[in-house]
Amino acid sequence: MGLIDYKAEEICPDLIVDKGLLLKFKEQLSLPDYIIEQLIIKYNGEKTSDKEVQLIAQTIKDKIVKARDSLEVQSRIIEEGSSLVIDKVRTIFNNDKQEYQCQLSNLDIKDVIIPRKLAIKYTYLLNNSLWSEIKLKYCNEKKRFEIEELEPLEFKDFNLEDFKERRKKFTTFQWTCLLLRSVGLEPLELSKRKKLLYLSRLIPFVEKNYNFVELGLRGTGKSYLYRQFSRESILVSGGKTTVANLFYNMGTRTIGLVGDNDVVAFDEVAYIDFKDKTAIQILKDYMESGSFSRGKEEINTDASMVFLGNINEDISMLLNRSHLFAPLPELMQDIALIDRFHFYLPGWEMDKLKDNKFTKHYGLQSSYLATALNHLRELDFTQVVDDYFLLDDKLDIRDERAIKKTLSGYIKLLHPAGDFTKEDLKLYLDIALEGRKRVKKQLIKMGSFEYKEVGFKYIDIESKEVYRTFLPEAKTGLKYKILPPGTVYIGEVVGDDKFALLKLEIHCKAGKGKLIFRGELDQGLKKNIRKTFLIIKAKRLHGDLKEQLNNNDFYVTATPVLNEVTSDISNPFLIAIYSLLNNKSVAEGLLVTENSSFYRKYKVNQSIKTIKVEGDNGQIKILFPLKSNIFVEVPSKIGFDILSFLVV
Repeated sequence: MGLIDYKAEEICPDLIVDKGLLLKFKEQLSLPDYIIEQLIIKYNGEKTSDKEVQLIAQTIKDKIVKARDSLEVQSRIIEEGSSLVIDKVRTIFNNDKQEYQCQLSNLDIKDVIIPRKLAIKYTYLLNNSLWSEIKLKYCNEKKRFEIEELEPLEFKDFNLEDFKERRKKFTTFQWTCLLLRSVGLEPLELSKRKKLLYLSRLIPFVEKNYNFVELGLRGTGKSYLYRQFSRESILVSGGKTTVANLFYNMGTRTIGLVGDNDVVAFDEVAYIDFKDKTAIQILKDYMESGSFSRGKEEINTDASMVFLGNINEDISMLLNRSHLFAPLPELMQDIALIDRFHFYLPGWEMDKLKDNKFTKHYGLQSSYLATALNHLRELDFTQVVDDYFLLDDKLDIRDERAIKKTLSGYIKLLHPAGDFTKEDLKLYLDIALEGRKRVKKQLIKMGSFEYKEVGFKYIDIESKEVYRTFLPEAKTGLKYKILPPGTVYIGEVVGDDKFALLKLEIHCKAGKGKLIFRGELDQGLKKNIRKTFLIIKAKRLHGDLKEQLNNNDFYVTATPVLNEVTSDISNPFLIAIYSLLNNKSVAEGLLVTENSSFYRKYKVNQSIKTIKVEGDNGQIKILFPLKSNIFVEVPSKIGFDILSFLVV
């Protein structure tokens, strides 16, 4: 038994289940995991052989009522007098008869008599339809079915403070692993980043009105949580759906799925088709505010929205050809709708689920954990980041809200008592920023003149250190030998051991020779660029360059890649615009230093520091001739094959 299993058995002996045993029973029973686990605990608490599993599973199967067999089961109960069955049960109070009655879903019986003491003991059945094991008899005198015994199979008794105290007895690493095992995954081979990405799938369960999208490979378990893990979620399979089903039925005056569930997930999102043309507008309103209007009523609910789908091509090809929301149906490729997503989970990073990916260890009972997550929705940690970090002031209100909600979700999952460290917070903040930046980058591609590049940086209030957000899949140009015309990378050696890198892109569109800045750039650098642009326009230029300058507007986008470039970037700007006008990429290995000039100078001594780039597997590349013994390290995550950029 491993340490995490030992601690789980010591701290939560009444709340854990063997997930390896669950896998065996899943092959035999067509029930949600959270129900199978309760049946395992009821019928068998220890590991058993495959033969014993089959015998127990058959015993359970004989009790499960299938809708198509309802009349046959009813007949058997009438003839035999009574029987044990497993079905969904809901209690109502009949005012006319002044008695409690039960509705049995699969048996399709709506007026089953339930003793008053049982109805009062399980009052939560008045609000919920729960899987239960019941002893049902037929009363000949009343000509009605009656419940003799009832045992709910779903966990409902929950104490949040007890949950917090149990969590405190685990380290963060142990608790993270236990959570992942609780949803069936084996975490020990996963990186810290991969663990957090998997846990992000749980954020919609703990954060109200959270909008989550995951597009990626097939067979990575995207839909499992929303179908098998909790009764608080519902999975809507791809196809036609209606406003009445999802939001509000005007005829029956009842709220739809968003009122009955904590999470509404859409599977195979590429095939979704709303029959009502107003559905997308209602969806946009709901994803923005948690409310929607039908008729004269405005209705508020707190269900989170999850959209799941497949990417059918290599991610780099998709990024080259289009954008990461291309798999969505055309009706959902609305930038106002997409802007409401709080987090985009990179599904292409998730592993295909094979046997070795499933855990065989202890995990929390799914029903217990789902109940805990439901209670955690009432907590709020959205403002804690402000005590430690300053978010980029260029972020808009949707960016900030998305980042803070994701961060709050991670804290609820991993530190429900609020006892996190600044290091913990930074780790979760990095993932939260990445998930929202992925959305924003696609919006820039889809609506480039409405959305501007933002660095998604943040500052440590105490140390004043600036951190920037990277997207692993982003083509910064560093991994490719040829940059697009008009694009250069500008590097600066800061002090003796740091390196700053800035991506400068220039695009043109028919206009009147204006220079327009997009993204964040220091005012001093803007001034230098404007001055250089005016000098270029004033020069006598060959061919049609003059005409191009006067008949186009030039859009300058500066994207900080690493640290902050502060030196004069006039020369790199000149090279970039010349590259664009001539439709030629910058030559490989071109070096422009601070003292470089575009006219002949004599006796200029250049002091050049060497740039060393180290790849993920230990490869090292030296970019420039050694002129000193000082090396500047460049992180591997910004690329290994750096061949084309300028250094000032």
